[in-house]
Amino acid sequence: MSGDSQGTRAAGPIARPRKPQVDSALRRSGAGIGLLVAALGAVEVAVVLARGGGYFVIVPRLAFMVPVAVAGLVAALAALEVGGERTNAVVWLGVVALAGVGWNICVYSVKFGRGVWDLLVPRAHPAGVDFRDGLYDPARAFTTIHSGWPPLSLYLGKPFTLLSLGAGYRVQFVVLVALALAATLLSAHLAVRAVGKRAVYEKGRPLSTTLVAAVCGLWLLTSYGFFYEVDRGNVDLYALVFALLALWLTVRGTRSPWPAAAALALGTGLKLYPAILIIVLLWRYRLKALVPVAVTTAAVLLVAGPGQLVHSFSALQALSTSRTAEWWGQDSATAMAHVLREHTSWAPSWIFWPLLALPGALWLATLGALVRRGWSERGAVLMGAACVPMMAIVPSVSNDYKLVLCVLPIAVLATTLATARREPGATWVVLFGALALAMMLLARSTLLVAASLQGSKYTLLVLVQVLLLAVVGREGPSDASATP
Repeated sequence: MSGDSQGTRAAGPIARPRKPQVDSALRRSGAGIGLLVAALGAVEVAVVLARGGGYFVIVPRLAFMVPVAVAGLVAALAALEVGGERTNAVVWLGVVALAGVGWNICVYSVKFGRGVWDLLVPRAHPAGVDFRDGLYDPARAFTTIHSGWPPLSLYLGKPFTLLSLGAGYRVQFVVLVALALAATLLSAHLAVRAVGKRAVYEKGRPLSTTLVAAVCGLWLLTSYGFFYEVDRGNVDLYALVFALLALWLTVRGTRSPWPAAAALALGTGLKLYPAILIIVLLWRYRLKALVPVAVTTAAVLLVAGPGQLVHSFSALQALSTSRTAEWWGQDSATAMAHVLREHTSWAPSWIFWPLLALPGALWLATLGALVRRGWSERGAVLMGAACVPMMAIVPSVSNDYKLVLCVLPIAVLATTLATARREPGATWVVLFGALALAMMLLARSTLLVAASLQGSKYTLLVLVQVLLLAVVGREGPSDASATP
């Protein structure tokens, strides 16, 4: 059943209406904050342009303030226009996605033309090097001794070996685009399903899954993470689709945990990080999920024999302790600790531990708040979204193509803020503006900024965690509850 149809069948409790003048004052106060931020960003832009210095001086200096100005302006306009029925807030996030395309791609294309691709993605030759080293060559030799990917990747790569390496990579490109579209649709469906029973409509219609999918798809397909994934030919989108399918099966409330466990096991069999979503299955099915999860996960990991599993873990361990784990163009706490040690004078040698503990604490706080309220579709989707940043932050090697995973939390935050019952005052504008800023900066290439906090996707992933926790904290028990 789609989120749209759910929204028309049931409606949540209707809050006591406020006086119009109170609502108007709240909107104006929130919009004022957004406009102030936009004005500050515009002033900084004007100062940079007045100073001049040429393309390579001006553009990098504007790389942060332009997104700040856009986020503030869009948040203010969203608060002013849509008032108490904030379905149109999703449309404003579409404006943000378009602004990201203009700034992240078009601004650099003016100067570099077709050569802009070398700025957007850390190039490796040949194109599709991860496809070659992770799927094609290991499947042809049928060994994971050098790949570091779980053994199921050997079977995924086997059909590609019927083609030449170049032809196989071209097929992989088409498959990745299709998987990106599938991930967008699943994310939009989950996000809308989670808010479908809330009594928030625009002109008599529920929040549209198609609208959410269009906005999130525009963001994903034009993002640096997707470009990077395609350039390497990696399989994060395969794992993401299986993880989203497992979450969808869990949220649907099927009586048996086996289908969801099998889907999650397939994702874990390609990339280990989807295993964190086991916590959602355990919340939904309790002890009944233990045997299905254990059996399906063991079957997938041992599908090529225990020797291949040992080889993949050994290769992964070697990669995690190499210099690759310290490259600044990564999302992990390990890479962030290295950046701080190398580029600041104050970062101590133990800085890694608080960098890992902070997102861990935010994750646990979000999970604790959701579990205390009891099982609900909304809570399960929020929990799944809260797990995504941890998938990228915890592993030592976490290259930026993992940013494609963010399509789920972005979809969830977009729909949750768009259907918030409270008037769009200062808090709402701050949350909405922060989401808009995160969308623009997450879509931006790391190569376009220096190795610094500004270029760190770790910082942005922590921001996503903060937004999810804030959204959960703003809701009362009646807001969060939804009977599956």
